[in-house]
Amino acid sequence: MKKTITAALIALSVTTGAFAALSPKYADFAKGPAQFLLTKDEQAAWKNVRTDAEAQAFIDLFWARRDPTPATPENEFLEGYNQRVELADKRYAANKVKGSLTDRGKVFIAIGAPTNVQRTVSPGGTIQGPESGMPTDLNSATTASAQGNSPREVWTYEQQKTRIQLGTPEVELVFIDQYGTKEFKLERSGRTDHGAVFNHVAQSFVAQPDLKAVPTFTIPAAAIPVVAAPAPVAAGIVTPAIRAAVDAAAAEANGAQLSYGEFITAEGEHFVPVQLFVPKGSSVPADANVTFFGSVKGANGEVVAFEEEAMLAASKDDRFVAKSLTLAPGKYKGTFGLAVAGKPVSVVASDLEIAGLKKEDVGFSKLMLSNNVYPLETAQRPTDPFAFGGIKVVPKSDRLFRKSDELWYFFELRNPALDPATNLPKLTVALTVAGKTTEGKSVKMAAPSEETPARELKGVAGHYAVGASIPLATFKPGDYSITVKVKDLTTNQTYDLKETFKIVE
Repeated sequence: MKKTITAALIALSVTTGAFAALSPKYADFAKGPAQFLLTKDEQAAWKNVRTDAEAQAFIDLFWARRDPTPATPENEFLEGYNQRVELADKRYAANKVKGSLTDRGKVFIAIGAPTNVQRTVSPGGTIQGPESGMPTDLNSATTASAQGNSPREVWTYEQQKTRIQLGTPEVELVFIDQYGTKEFKLERSGRTDHGAVFNHVAQSFVAQPDLKAVPTFTIPAAAIPVVAAPAPVAAGIVTPAIRAAVDAAAAEANGAQLSYGEFITAEGEHFVPVQLFVPKGSSVPADANVTFFGSVKGANGEVVAFEEEAMLAASKDDRFVAKSLTLAPGKYKGTFGLAVAGKPVSVVASDLEIAGLKKEDVGFSKLMLSNNVYPLETAQRPTDPFAFGGIKVVPKSDRLFRKSDELWYFFELRNPALDPATNLPKLTVALTVAGKTTEGKSVKMAAPSEETPARELKGVAGHYAVGASIPLATFKPGDYSITVKVKDLTTNQTYDLKETFKIVE
């Protein structure tokens, strides 16, 4: 024990001596999220940094050498890095350690999402959902670890499925949760030479290897336009191929469909969830790690744009990805899509009309149709897309249902009048379904008006959920519409909500 403590004190004194003049802001740069992005030469050069000024100069040049467009003020590589740091903090935080400072976070920041994640547990253990939010090979995940009792994650990267230059056809990285804290440490042994991979990746990112000083950009006064031009597709989109696809809406939708809504939290935060829905049979690869991107342009040229690595979540036989945006009231042109390995594979363009909501307004959301409504296992954030007080509703954007489905209709009710006797809304709902079968027969069915409960959303004061399911087994294939007539018995007001859908075998 004494030898261990002594060795630790010696190591600490050496480290402290080397970086005594550096403030905390800089001292751990080479150990932080950028750890696996430093080349061997940069690692050696960093050891000679002695002052904050030298550290700042080193870091500025470090990012400048990786700028893919040195002739412009923007550094797309740094922007992408910052996005991955933010995502790593959300996915991999463990045991009070920021996600970007864990081994999994640092690897994700350097190489991105793996092609496949396999988790193993000890014999008799249970499968834990991957904190990363990435796909898990469930068939392999049920296999007990043959090399120990600690939970493991095996990340596999395939060169043909990533644009990162790995230097080898396949990379396998093993992370072990030795102490059961969910902080998975990178195992340094195994069939992959980690050092060689990280150095190759880091070297491949250096776009300006001979750069000795950070470029400066000065715009001559004469070059500044009198009238500002509309904003370009924003800095939120950094991949050139994705920018081009957004500008031209050039890729096919590949079956993908868009849903959006407009909601406000109990605290008054307005948000617009958007969902890109990939139906069964789409040519978008089912098992690929994807980039979800979007650009929303207003009438005055303003742009809200994003590009982020994401996971296609399963919804029955379909898949989806969603996020919430902040948009002011107005009319917009939205372009959303998915990319695989930097190449857009699906782009959907749609008009968006945002009315703007106030915290105190009384009203209804749009009518949502779904075949997948379920309770959430973890706490939601107030602005999570299509999550309502612990209930997740996946809008079926293509509105295509099978006879084996149950069709759920669902809407959110905000700030209704309350019945004094129950202190709850008092509503009746009448349903009408009309349409035409594929054989050309007209159909109309109506359910009588009946009192329907409005359940207050947990944690969202003044907001209520209304909905029910309709079995479709007796319906004939065809095109239909559903009308939900809602009457507020307290105020005697009536509202009609309507949507179309299709039934197939």
